[in-house]
Amino acid sequence: MSKWPMLAAMLVLIVASGLFSGSEAALFSLKERDRKRIGRNGAAGRVVTLLLAEPDRLLAAILFWNLLINMTYFTLVAIVSADLSRPGIFTLVCLLTIIFFSEMLPKSFAVMTPTRIALMVGVPMTIAVGIVSPILPFVKWANEAAGRLLWPTFEPEPEIELTDIERAIELGTDDATLLRRERLALRSLVMMAEIQADEMMRPRSKLMIVSPPLETSLLAEGSPPGGYLIVADPEDPSGQSILGSIAVRLLRPQQIDDLPSAVEKVLHVPWSAKIAQVYDQLDEQDITMAVVVNEFGEVVGALTVDDILRGVLASTDQLDAAEDQIKQLGGKHYRMPGSTSLRALAKTLEIDLPEERTATVGGHIQRHNERVPRAGDVAPLAEYELVVTEEDEDGIWIEAWLGPDSERPSS
Repeated sequence: MSKWPMLAAMLVLIVASGLFSGSEAALFSLKERDRKRIGRNGAAGRVVTLLLAEPDRLLAAILFWNLLINMTYFTLVAIVSADLSRPGIFTLVCLLTIIFFSEMLPKSFAVMTPTRIALMVGVPMTIAVGIVSPILPFVKWANEAAGRLLWPTFEPEPEIELTDIERAIELGTDDATLLRRERLALRSLVMMAEIQADEMMRPRSKLMIVSPPLETSLLAEGSPPGGYLIVADPEDPSGQSILGSIAVRLLRPQQIDDLPSAVEKVLHVPWSAKIAQVYDQLDEQDITMAVVVNEFGEVVGALTVDDILRGVLASTDQLDAAEDQIKQLGGKHYRMPGSTSLRALAKTLEIDLPEERTATVGGHIQRHNERVPRAGDVAPLAEYELVVTEEDEDGIWIEAWLGPDSERPSS
């Protein structure tokens, strides 16, 4: 019997296996941004989007087809090698061939150009998934049954307690400096779940907000504050409609002459959103800036991934910078600028934060008096009393005191 038909069939199976392996690598290596871009590429893009909407189903179908192809391939290898004088060498060559041409080569090529490959294989993979769809529920049931049979007592681990993490850090290193830094990072990570967006944001007054046309001359004076340009809608004279942002520090040389191509969409979050939630949304949408708005929908500041990570990984000096703004004048007498963090003041005074709180001490006085703070304004903070004692071009100065032993500052 001629071996050529079987060898031809083996070649076809190698190509088919490579198609499924490359498709798997390309489809599952697409980033969120690539998936959104593919969705706008006509019918082929929509086909890929529908496939990735059910990743478990897609992966099960690809693995099933690859298994079926490989079993058929090695069946043919066994049949052909039975008539050869050295079947072991032939089998080894066939094994290395399918590993290289059906696994290594197609997957390496696919991850280099995943978007292009995904668009090319979308329709074939849809057909392949459709053919095996009737048996996929059985495959899923078999996997679950096997899992319960082999690991009948398997249970998810409980959530890790904060004390467990601290203990792991202590046992993980003997370096005192490294241990202190890791504790600071842990403290900052925990605080991310408590700190609000308005406490870490860069105020609007310190942002560089521009409107189209976006020209290179905007960068003539160097990098903007925070390294970002914020692009506002030119049709909105109030400047409250933000179209996107440009990460100037990340621009490639060829993008400097084409700023519109570097505009990235922004996330809008309320001032009361927790930093941890903001970071999760930024990471999920693969963008770098969140615009912070107040209860009236007005832009009050912006927060970037850099700001959040800097807050987590900051040194001790940086973490204590807000507390350093607070100067103790007497036993229970303190002075600070109005821009001082209310959280930092509460920590210094060893008091609890009010439930309806603001980001800054000046904001707390403004909320209490329902007007812009000015000299002489007074507001309570727990058992302390806050007084605006001075106004200048840089803002306001506030003093706090407690009890009869503290000298009340003159207004």
